[in-house]
Amino acid sequence: MSKNLMDTTLITEVVPEPTPNRSADRQGTITVLVGGDVGAVFAIFAETTTIGRDAEADIALDNDSVSRAHARIWRSNEIYEIEDLGSTNGTLVAGVRVQGRVRLSDGVRVQLGNLLLRFALHDQIDQQASRSIYEMSIRDGLTNLYNRRYFDERLSSEYAFAARHRTPLCVLMVDVDHFKQVNDRYGHHAGDMVLRRIAAALLSGLRTEDLLARYGGEEFVILGRGIDVNGTRLFAERVRALVERMHVVWEGGHIPVTISIGMAHNHSGPTGSTPEMLVAAADSALYAAKRGGRNRAELADSPGRYSAVAEESVDRNPRKRSWHQPTAPVDHTQLGAKAPIAKVPTVEIPKLDPKFARKRRAKPG
Repeated sequence: MSKNLMDTTLITEVVPEPTPNRSADRQGTITVLVGGDVGAVFAIFAETTTIGRDAEADIALDNDSVSRAHARIWRSNEIYEIEDLGSTNGTLVAGVRVQGRVRLSDGVRVQLGNLLLRFALHDQIDQQASRSIYEMSIRDGLTNLYNRRYFDERLSSEYAFAARHRTPLCVLMVDVDHFKQVNDRYGHHAGDMVLRRIAAALLSGLRTEDLLARYGGEEFVILGRGIDVNGTRLFAERVRALVERMHVVWEGGHIPVTISIGMAHNHSGPTGSTPEMLVAAADSALYAAKRGGRNRAELADSPGRYSAVAEESVDRNPRKRSWHQPTAPVDHTQLGAKAPIAKVPTVEIPKLDPKFARKRRAKPG
């Protein structure tokens, strides 16, 4: 190294910039560790926050072991305290049952019934990161719909709610007709585009309280609450018609797309006696729809087939709640649609093993 370079080189002490004090803007959060929606994060904004099974609770946790009004969190700046509200199963902080108000420390575990939660102090960056991780764990990467894991968790809680309140609940299994031919003829990029378009069409036909998830491959599943058996038939038909009306264009050519739907209802007999049997019943009805010619909907344990309704009868408003209200049988001759098939065998529901292990069969396209 030359002397001139040494003469012009200065070595100085590097003083690090002061680290900002992040504690001032930290906020209490509750994260679900075990039971319910694992990974869900709830921020605590208000001075008081109620936790319970009731839908009106500030943090609503739909779990049978949680009381309607289970516990309350008190906040004063960065001091958070929790108290039990006379719950049936009690509230535990770090394994100790709560008596009166107990202060929550950063990272402590809180147990409500059989739900295990974690209290933590997070800034906005931490909160956003936690929510992003949770969303990635419950969303399908291609369609951005909920994934099967999230559907299974919601089905369990929704079924328990329906059984507890004796309200109707239906499951619709949806499968894209001849999807393998789409991939073979147009390529997998076109197939991915078709799945995204179908996901958007299905979403447009749902109410806020309905749940749509990608079940796997070209299969979707819909969970509808508060819809009776007749309303479920109309619901499925409207969804089917929305997809049939899609105009899918790929490289200048039109790709015809239709779906087959299998329906099951918790008020339609023994097929809906458990969440697992409800899904199995919808799956069997889906096979019947495939065997019956595709582009149609079948109801498990139904004495007949629900045929297509004329396109003009499909309501254009995707949020109209009256879609799913009880409705008289459709007069196909007045609507100009094809007449329903008069007699179709009842859908047979396969027996399930004790663990309700669901064995998938090779479904026709």
